[in-house]
Amino acid sequence: MWFNIQNQEVKMQIFAKPNAKKTAFLGVSEKGLLISIHAKPHKGAANQAIVVFLAELLQLPKTQVILLKGENNRHKQVLVPLTANVQKFINQKI
Repeated sequence: MWFNIQNQEVKMQIFAKPNAKKTAFLGVSEKGLLISIHAKPHKGAANQAIVVFLAELLQLPKTQVILLKGENNRHKQVLVPLTANVQKFINQKI
């Protein structure tokens, strides 16, 4: 499963594809949410772009999207609060 809900928070698995032509949500797979990132994986630029993109996608402030794991890896884990918009996104992707 690409997400885990616990204590009004959601841990999401992300598989990032940095240095893409554009930043976009590609879908859901066994690896997690597939996200292409236009930024290069240099000095945290791709990680920051993922945080900004997820904040926009889930309609959250950037400060509420926390990168837990995967700073130097394509496989990442983020933590977000369980809001109505996040719940709606999860329900659409199941």
